[in-house]
Amino acid sequence: MRERRRIQLTGGGSYIVTLPKEWVQLHNLGKGSEVSIILEPDGSLRIEPVSSAREQRRSIIAKIKAEPQWDFWRIARRVISYYIAGADIIEVIFSSTSSSQIARQLREFIASRLIGVEVVEESSSSIVFQVIADMASLPLEVSIKRLIKAVGFMLEDVIDGLRRGARDILAEVDERDDVVDKFYMFISRQLVSVLAGYKSPSEIGLDNLADASLIMTAAKHLERAGDHATNIASAAIELLDMGVGFNVECLMGIPEHLREILDHYRLATSTFLNPNPPRADEGIEEGIKLKKKNDDILKSITCERDPASMLLIRRVMESSRRIIDYNIDLLELALNRSTLHELLKENPG
Repeated sequence: MRERRRIQLTGGGSYIVTLPKEWVQLHNLGKGSEVSIILEPDGSLRIEPVSSAREQRRSIIAKIKAEPQWDFWRIARRVISYYIAGADIIEVIFSSTSSSQIARQLREFIASRLIGVEVVEESSSSIVFQVIADMASLPLEVSIKRLIKAVGFMLEDVIDGLRRGARDILAEVDERDDVVDKFYMFISRQLVSVLAGYKSPSEIGLDNLADASLIMTAAKHLERAGDHATNIASAAIELLDMGVGFNVECLMGIPEHLREILDHYRLATSTFLNPNPPRADEGIEEGIKLKKKNDDILKSITCERDPASMLLIRRVMESSRRIIDYNIDLLELALNRSTLHELLKENPG
């Protein structure tokens, strides 16, 4: 429904616009009814009944009927998809005799992967999850910053673990990846809820709706960078178990190279949060040089001739290269954000 209406001026000097009859009837309004007028960050106005679906909306309920042949992962993926799609209550109904075991796995898995989800009901044939996290209490900007920090901590642990040959530090990287996944999926839920109309941009701290796709893409790049940090840590653990450490001369340059990648990551993420075209251009050019250096380091490694260890070292360097790629992607998104904000400022409405 889209209509054009003229602004009128009353005798008292107030500006008024009439409401469409169909909209008034749809919400059972009449003379004396109250509406809320909300100023959005982009300058637009949103008009809602005081008892609107947004202010007193019913919980969005999803039911998942697990087929007998479904394993744990298929069910878990369904729960996550409904969480991201904005469901408030997710009921899983089992049809197999092994439901108690799967339910126990689901409880532990969901608690480690999703923010603000609790089990509120459980029986021998079903389990009910409820999302209790309030999006307003964890605004989008805070969520993005925490995701950025979580990935940064993973990279710091990888570097520290390689330098010290510390298996326990490297093993902790995988645990940090759960935190990264939590924030990535919460951010996805926030943005989908806005795009689906469950929330207004201002309710999650989004400056303008057009930014949503860029932020969603950035969150995915951050999540993938975390995955590659985990990949580097797992490959390094296997190398340590084989007696190959990064303190030998031909491998000593890898931790220092990763430190440069971490510095580049910090530049990329800070530029995405505060778009600056010149800094983004410089960062992209720096990333291109880092990728070449990454390739040169891999070519120069000659101390390990064992095929198994060389395969793992190659894994480390390939994941390092992918993190540089994601840094460059974030810098390109920063340019896009800067251009978008400029156009919105020059062409409001």
